[in-house]
Amino acid sequence: MTFTAGREAFHADTRITGERLHAEIKAIAAETRWGLGGCHVGRLAGVGPTADAACAPAGSFLCPCNHKPLRRMVDGVWQAHWILEIHLVDEDRDFGGSYTGLLNLA
Repeated sequence: MTFTAGREAFHADTRITGERLHAEIKAIAAETRWGLGGCHVGRLAGVGPTADAACAPAGSFLCPCNHKPLRRMVDGVWQAHWILEIHLVDEDRDFGGSYTGLLNLA
């Protein structure tokens, strides 16, 4: 449900930023009584999944500090494609899970 709602938010707004999509997914997770288990909810295709979002350019992750539109050219050469990585946690019950999939190509 959270992944589908995140994808729908992406497709509903052609100017959505990483900051805005992160906020949408965080709100959706909270509505279902989950928290986010990481500082981002996805990444630019080509950025390693283990990359430290704090050290990478903000425009490479779906995070609060990415103010760039997600639909854009990268390095002026290729269309940005995104991987949605949602890590949900239930801190009260001490467990969580994750889902990863293509955001804008599927």
